[in-house]
Amino acid sequence: MFEFKILKKDKKNKARLAEFNTPHGKLTTPELAFVATEAELRAIPKEFMPKLPVNLIIVNTYHLWTKKIADKIYHLGHGRDLDGNTVHNYANFPKPIMSDSGGFQVFSLGFGKSQGVGKIANIFPDEDQKVGVEVLGIPAARSRGLSNPKRALTGKKLRQNLLFDTGNPLNISDEGVEFTFNEEKLMLSPEKSMQIQQRIGADIIFTFDECTSPLNTYEYTKNALNRTHEWLVRCIKQTRSSQNAGVEVLGIPAARSRGLSNPKRALTGKKLRQVPHLTNQALFAIVQGGEYEDLRLQSSKFMAKQNVPGFGIGGSLGMSKEDMHNILDWTIPNLPEEKPRHLLGIGQVKDIFECIERGVDTFDCVIPTREARHRVLYTKKGHRNIRKLRSFNEVIEKDCECIACSQSVTFVQLAQLFSKKDPRAFFYATAHNIQFYADLMKNIRTSIEHNRLSKLKEKYLRYYQ
Repeated sequence: MFEFKILKKDKKNKARLAEFNTPHGKLTTPELAFVATEAELRAIPKEFMPKLPVNLIIVNTYHLWTKKIADKIYHLGHGRDLDGNTVHNYANFPKPIMSDSGGFQVFSLGFGKSQGVGKIANIFPDEDQKVGVEVLGIPAARSRGLSNPKRALTGKKLRQNLLFDTGNPLNISDEGVEFTFNEEKLMLSPEKSMQIQQRIGADIIFTFDECTSPLNTYEYTKNALNRTHEWLVRCIKQTRSSQNAGVEVLGIPAARSRGLSNPKRALTGKKLRQVPHLTNQALFAIVQGGEYEDLRLQSSKFMAKQNVPGFGIGGSLGMSKEDMHNILDWTIPNLPEEKPRHLLGIGQVKDIFECIERGVDTFDCVIPTREARHRVLYTKKGHRNIRKLRSFNEVIEKDCECIACSQSVTFVQLAQLFSKKDPRAFFYATAHNIQFYADLMKNIRTSIEHNRLSKLKEKYLRYYQ
């Protein structure tokens, strides 16, 4: 069912055009998954979803679980039939859906929060960013031996002075991750993550992993990697355990009363096809290892041996974009050529080109929707900040097919709507950014097909560095 077929390879790099069959249609890659954290795209009414040029979305297990949305999704489809369409019905999205395992929240609510960093520490020396105190959240940066924080952050002293493993507000053990939500103690384990993802019925699900911080030491990253590998084995066991899946995941306590005299045996035969959550999902294993070459090699080789339909590349991607590129160069050659590769949480325009050239097939990122809410629009000639163009009486982009541009919405009008906090402002901005990224990915696929990826990259990177 989840057949991955490579249609064309770029002659100059590792980019490839491919098709990935899913129960909800054929996905042509490279492609970007738009982030619908709670199974909804922020600012986009559900009734408008089918009208967007979106081919893939990704939902979040942690948020769907803690906010009880997963139960709503499950009961929406269960009780009528078991067509495997639950999250698709809830989101009003009939195309392929991914679900993040919740592993990233282990990082963002843990070290990410306490250390004040993102997947790549947000400290690229080539960008005009504030570093040290404001980005890393380290009030005593100078006391750590950084007489010149900005300069030190670009060299070896960064790793020597800023790597640490203490202060995680979450309790991470081999069993899983324990945390408090609404004054309630909760445990998210590999088994629980798989159960939730199977309940909602996403097409592509990810294994539960520990996403480490760019500021974690080698020793901590290594221990987390070993834990992630152990969790992978448990995730695979959980998804392949017919009895557990039938009784625990699908919530069928009276399995025997449904005519299954032997639930385990029955769920492996004809009855299994009537419970599509067990068969219509592709489990992607996530490669970890931080910015450390030997750990990335170890993890990618370990993952490659697992009988899974595809792979994610996650965790800390280092201190710079160069680190991220190195990680991909170490990882991808060790993954099976015939299976898809997903890069978690990356979506800057330049990064998309660089990573596709290194063999990445799919991405997910909040940039299109979050930047729209922050009044930043993406166009073929670079970013446009609405705050700076509030008196510019021109359509956002003349040749754009989004609803805002199709209705000739101007920067002046959009700025006025934002100033009034009119929902239409967020809707128009989000729809436009989605259209930009959808067009970007479509252009990339066409360019690979016709051996013009390098020229297309040069065209876009005139405005996106």
